[in-house]
Amino acid sequence: MLPLRHLLTPVARGVTAAAFLLAIVGCAVAQNEESPLSNDGGGATAVALFSNLNAPALPGKRGVANPRARLGTGPAVWETLKNSTEIFRVGGAPPCPWETICEIPDGTTPLDTKELRARFGPTNSTWLHYLSGNRMIDGQQVVDAHAVPIRYDVRCNREFYDYIAANPSKHPLYNIEGQEAARSDPKFQFEFPRNATEVKAAWKLLKKGEDDSRFWTAYGAYYDDDGKLQYSKIALTAFHIIRRDQFGWIFTTFEQIDNPKATYTYFLQEKQEAVGVNSTLNPEAAKYNALIEKRFQGTKWQHYRVMGWQTEETDADGRPVLLANTNIETYFPKTSSCKSCHAMANIGPNSNRRLNMWDMSKGIEGRVGNVDFQKIAKELAPGELFKQTDYAWVLREAQSVHATGQNKAK
Repeated sequence: MLPLRHLLTPVARGVTAAAFLLAIVGCAVAQNEESPLSNDGGGATAVALFSNLNAPALPGKRGVANPRARLGTGPAVWETLKNSTEIFRVGGAPPCPWETICEIPDGTTPLDTKELRARFGPTNSTWLHYLSGNRMIDGQQVVDAHAVPIRYDVRCNREFYDYIAANPSKHPLYNIEGQEAARSDPKFQFEFPRNATEVKAAWKLLKKGEDDSRFWTAYGAYYDDDGKLQYSKIALTAFHIIRRDQFGWIFTTFEQIDNPKATYTYFLQEKQEAVGVNSTLNPEAAKYNALIEKRFQGTKWQHYRVMGWQTEETDADGRPVLLANTNIETYFPKTSSCKSCHAMANIGPNSNRRLNMWDMSKGIEGRVGNVDFQKIAKELAPGELFKQTDYAWVLREAQSVHATGQNKAK
């Protein structure tokens, strides 16, 4: 457990700020060490994950922190993690090597940093993010002030990547056929290693001259509705971090402080009301956000806040634990439970590949509370074999070895 007193130390400014930060909270996220996670309820863990993953990355190395870089410079460690599009490739092909950058679908040569800077100006991070989607898990959209949909990317660390790319079972979990083989193997159970980490980020596309003084910025690439590759300067509005430690999975979520009035619901192609304050905000979050604000003072990261964390599906009194993000689960916060939802991550037979994450008994609602997966599977698909995929919904991005063509997700 990481003592809370270690999280109270302010970050020294200057070129060694990142080194000082990592000395306090450890650099396990960037390297293969045990993480400073705990079963304290998750608040201290959330701050440690935020600190580790937002440390500057070491140039030329993916997922490794640069202890000599100045805090608040980029790219951040988590930005250099493997994009899910680099793991789950067209035709179920093997993931490209860890250090290789292949985020944009095969056959596309992206603009280089010099060209991006000339076109869009400087950013906090020089990383080019391939944004593979502009819809949330429920198929709906949330938009910025210009009614432009928020876009997303999903990234995985080395432990997460290795488990999929080179599983000891020899099952190629990066394609549908490999997952089907794992499902049928009576000796195989999906179980990611300790420190496996996934980050899901939400970004808005910036207009020329738009104020980004309180946002972490980078470059983004995406396919428009006509299938044409576009580029933009992008601003981070929110992100999830999920991580496996010795106690199981912890789910944490963060938002930029202007979200309540700067992002909007969307219906019939029209911008509606602002998303408002996150209704699942953890009452204990304030003290941890004070740590974030103090530690990252003078950087863009001081404008981000932890909304909450989740290690269990229910609290001590048996009540469902809710956790949502206004830019990722906008429309169902009252039935949004990260751990309960991810407990439904699964693989089934070809005829019924994934059981739905939604509870359809009361309409379309998220599942909350304790999830008895096998009971649900028997009710929804009697006689068929389904396996949980250890809380990893990202596995559903896998393609078949028989699939062809580029995956130009929008």
